Amino acid sequence: MLRILVLILVFITTVADAAPRWVWEDTFSAYEKQQLTQWISHAERGITNLFGSLPYSYRVHFHRMTQKRGPVPWANTDKRNGRAVHFHVNTAFSQGAFIKDWTAPHELSHLMFPYLGRENMWFSEGIASYLQYQIMFANNTVTWKQATNKLQERFSAATRYKHYDDMSIVQLTKIVFETGAFVRLYWGGAAYFLIADKKLYDQKQLRLNDVIKIYLDCCVFQRRHSAQAMMEKFDELSDSTIFTDTYSETVMQDGFPATHEALSWLKHNPPPLR
Repeated sequence: MLRILVLILVFITTVADAAPRWVWEDTFSAYEKQQLTQWISHAERGITNLFGSLPYSYRVHFHRMTQKRGPVPWANTDKRNGRAVHFHVNTAFSQGAFIKDWTAPHELSHLMFPYLGRENMWFSEGIASYLQYQIMFANNTVTWKQATNKLQERFSAATRYKHYDDMSIVQLTKIVFETGAFVRLYWGGAAYFLIADKKLYDQKQLRLNDVIKIYLDCCVFQRRHSAQAMMEKFDELSDSTIFTDTYSETVMQDGFPATHEALSWLKHNPPPLR
């Protein structure tokens, strides 16, 4: 009986610890706080629908911002002291505008993975970009057709940076802050994960989301400091060499990775929901 009570207490504590902790960096009304926390909870629901319950806690910091270019003009994650995400928000926008914005799904997906440094941005930003519309599909913000159409639009926009066709996405990572070619970098990284996702399906009857779920269950608290280490771990968890092979075949090659075939496959194969 005592053992059962201990297990129940451990379960309750784990669930409580996994809930977001709200940090109000500026003054917000009670109504604004309700709307903002509901927005984040809605985004998190998409993540848990894809991967199950999150095994970690995190903080959500809200900052007030009055810029008119969207409900979330700026956001970033901070993993120096636990997991935290900062949202700079303009509450003049409607709740619907916040829900339709991709920023929360993108930033919350970053929390699933370690900080890998600027030199590995193609990996960290690529995986968050690839997942953001899947998360919005998983919480019923968009249909799967809308999600894949958005991906197609982003890939098309990234390929317009023709003056970078003589370098790889990995090389672009080294100069992205000087060039400002973030669109090409983010979506070049996303193309890598799209192609790896299709290979997992074709060769192992797995999906990228399956590998991420295993990673969250076994390894989310392990320190990894490079994209190479993450790819090797994903290879280990999928019992394959798909991630390192795809790396050599896509983001290490000059130009933007070819996405047409893999995107056509993805349109007919939405991720399984849990």
